[in-house]
Amino acid sequence: MNTGKRVARQEQAAVVDKRMPGSAGAQQGARWLATLCAAVLSLALTSGAALAQPGPPPDPTAVALGPEETRDVVLALAQVLRERFAFRARGREAAAQIEALEQQGAFREARTADELLSLIEQKITPIVDDGHFRARYFGPEAVAGFSEAPPSAEDIAAFHEEVRLRGGEVPEVRWLTGNVGYLRIRMFLDAAPSAEQLALALGMLAHTGALIVDVRGSPGGEPAGVANVIGHFVSAGTPTVRVQGSDETAPDRTYYAEPRLPAYTDRPVFVLVDGDTGSGAEEFAYDLQAMQRATLVGETTAGAATPGGYRPLAHGFVAFIPMQIVANTITGTNWEGVGVVPDVTVPAADALTHAHRLALQAILRDAHGVRRAIAEEGLASLESTRARSDEGRAAEPQ
Repeated sequence: MNTGKRVARQEQAAVVDKRMPGSAGAQQGARWLATLCAAVLSLALTSGAALAQPGPPPDPTAVALGPEETRDVVLALAQVLRERFAFRARGREAAAQIEALEQQGAFREARTADELLSLIEQKITPIVDDGHFRARYFGPEAVAGFSEAPPSAEDIAAFHEEVRLRGGEVPEVRWLTGNVGYLRIRMFLDAAPSAEQLALALGMLAHTGALIVDVRGSPGGEPAGVANVIGHFVSAGTPTVRVQGSDETAPDRTYYAEPRLPAYTDRPVFVLVDGDTGSGAEEFAYDLQAMQRATLVGETTAGAATPGGYRPLAHGFVAFIPMQIVANTITGTNWEGVGVVPDVTVPAADALTHAHRLALQAILRDAHGVRRAIAEEGLASLESTRARSDEGRAAEPQ
């Protein structure tokens, strides 16, 4: 299954792709990408990979290429897949096919960086057949800054400051009628500001009778960041995923969710998902579902389970290469290519209302006194809102 188009939407670590070249947004996006690559990959993978990008990426339509440069890029891509692709045998097969295509002249018509990227998308992406894979043109200056070394203390401090200013990637916390908590998480990062913000948010919701965690549209994160969040929902150390070593000599690693405060271990949890829930956000939903710790509501997720990072090719080109296989410790498998299927399937736009109703019904199963009265009040409010909505639709001209 070719999942490239789906993951192109949700793999927003490459936020710079969505900005216009030369704009202030592009420059900010480039800095965010460089920092995110440095911090996330060094923490999530055995060896880090950072691409320093001081400004907006060059416009690939304006970058001329000759036949030798095109050949260098294509052969470099084949070699990276051979050496670093998570699925070792598939990587070797893909490399051989790409080299054969290059010998046949499949890429010789490319005259610009943009044309070569289009040919890679047409001819190589189907061969790789992985939702995370993509090629980009960042320019020689950015690629020259590539490093396998972990990020410096200064880089990590800058990354943490940006995460802090982005609200820890926990952009919304609120109380819903009937005493149900609502929490939206945009990114699952193993960064102190993110953990601090999440703890503050859960502290605000400490007295709620049920919790809804919204990861619709979340592009993902890293296994350690996912484990940190799950730690608030478990009462004992719990393995989450096993991640294959980043190369054939590196050991596998198992991640654990260790109990964290404030604890939310004795009340129902509902997770909202949709087709744009990707990567680490999918892991969060999948892990909780496998643990039977949460009910998933919404639509099947994007189906991107293989973490990786940008690798330099030649002449300013890079490729995002899936470099590790993730397996849930309970199921022994993952969601690659198929997505995480919710327990309750409803349109994404209706997921919050539906989960809210399920949460109130769960509270009412054993609530007494004022807790029960508040939950009943919340459920009555939901039903009243639905009745008014139905009446409005019925009154519309057919």
